[in-house]
Amino acid sequence: MPCAFAESLLSGAARLHPVDAHAYWMASKVPSDQFLLYCFDGAREPLESTVRRLRIRSAGIEVLGLRITEVPFGLERPHWTAMDPGTDTISVHPEPRTWQECLDAVALSFERQVDPRHTVWHLHLYPNVSGAPACDGPSLVAVLQLSHAAADGTLAARTARELFGTQPVSSRPATRAAPPAPLTAAVAALALPVRVVRMARAGIRARRDALRLEEHTASGSVPPPARSRALTTLDVAPTDRTDLRTIVLPKSALQFADTSITVTALTAISVALQHFLENPADLAAEVTVARSAAVGARNNFGNVGVGLFPAEPDLRTRSRLVAADLTERRVRADHPMSLAARASQDRTEHHVPAFLAAWGVAQFDPTAVPPTVTGNTVVSSVSRGTADLTLGGGPVRFTAGFPALSPAMSLTHGVHGIGDTVTISVTSNRAAVPDPDRYERLLRDALKDVRAALS
Repeated sequence: MPCAFAESLLSGAARLHPVDAHAYWMASKVPSDQFLLYCFDGAREPLESTVRRLRIRSAGIEVLGLRITEVPFGLERPHWTAMDPGTDTISVHPEPRTWQECLDAVALSFERQVDPRHTVWHLHLYPNVSGAPACDGPSLVAVLQLSHAAADGTLAARTARELFGTQPVSSRPATRAAPPAPLTAAVAALALPVRVVRMARAGIRARRDALRLEEHTASGSVPPPARSRALTTLDVAPTDRTDLRTIVLPKSALQFADTSITVTALTAISVALQHFLENPADLAAEVTVARSAAVGARNNFGNVGVGLFPAEPDLRTRSRLVAADLTERRVRADHPMSLAARASQDRTEHHVPAFLAAWGVAQFDPTAVPPTVTGNTVVSSVSRGTADLTLGGGPVRFTAGFPALSPAMSLTHGVHGIGDTVTISVTSNRAAVPDPDRYERLLRDALKDVRAALS
C-alpha cells in the first residue's frame, strides 16, 4: 500500500525514463550533446526578424520547453519541468566565416555543453558563411545543440523540423508540474522498501529472460551478438583538438538498387580506414539502430557492432558482407527473445532507486582503457525528411550531424540526409587523426571507388 499511495501522489510528475536519466548522469562523464547543422542558402530576411520568429516557434515546441529538476538526496529520478525559453538560448555569431571556419567554430562549441537543469537546448546562428557546399552565395548556418537526455537522433530531427519548418507550431502540450521537492523526496522515501522488493522480483525475471536469450542464441534460432574487436590507434581518448569535416553528395551517389545509403557509407568508411590504418586485419563500426519506442522514453536506440571486412578486396562483395552483418544485428535486436529480455531489463531499471542508479554511473571511469571495443568508429545514419525547411527566407540545402567522441573513440561519422542530399560528416580528434584533411581525402576517394564498384 505505501508504494501504491506514493505512486498515486507522483502519477502526474514527468519523471525521466531510466534510459534518459542515465544519459543525463553520464553526460557529466562523457559529453554527449547533439549538434544538428542545417545550411540555408541565400537568406534575405533581416536577422532580427529571423531570431524573433525562432523565439516564437521555439515557445510552442515540446522538447524546447523542458529543463531537468533534481530530487533531494537522489531519492527519485529527476523530473522534466516546463520552462519558457530564455533570451540566452539563441546565439548569433555575425562574423564573416568560410565554410571550414564555421565548422571550426562548431567544433569549439563542443566544449560548452548545455546544462539541462537550465535548458536542454541552444541554437547557434552563423549568418554570413561563404563557400558552403551546394550553395551559390552566402549561407545562413543554424546549429541546434540539444542535450541527449531530451532526445535521440530521430526526436532531435523532428524537433529541428518544427523549429525550421513553415507549418504553424501548435501550442506546446502542458507539462504537469512536479510536486514540491520535499514532498517528492518524502514520498520516494516512503516507497523505497516496496520499490527494492519490486526491483528484486523484476531482476529475477530479467535474469530468466536473459538466460532464455542465451539458450536460443546457442541453438542458432537467434543470431549471435557482434564480437568484440581489437583496439586500433583510433581507440584513444580525445585529448587534443577536435576537427569537423563534411562531404555533401546527391542521394543518387550513395543509393543503389540493392544497397542502402547506410551500407554504401559503411563500405566507403571501411576503405578509408583500411588505407588510414594501413591494412588492419579486422575492423568494425558501432552503428546506431532505432528501437521501438518505450513509454516515456526520449532515447529509443541502441548501438550494434557491424563488421567492415577490410580484408575483402572486392568492394561489391565487401558491401554485401557489411549489409548481411547489419541485417543480422537488426534481426537479433528485433527478435522476440531479445525484445522480451530488453523489456524485462527495462522493468528492473524502472524500480532501481535513483541514488543507486546514479551511484552506478558515478563509478564509470572515463580514463580506463577497455581491452576490446564493439566498434573502432561510430556511424550514425538518420534521414531528416524532405527539404522543405526555410530560415531567413532561404531554403535548406543540406544537413549534417556530428556523433560525440568518447574516451575510447576519437573518430566518428554521421550520415544525414534531407531531400535529395546526403552529408557524410567526420568528427575526429588529433590524438587519433593528426591530419583531418588527409582522412577527408581518403574518404572522398573511397566513396568514388565504392560508387564505381556498385554502379
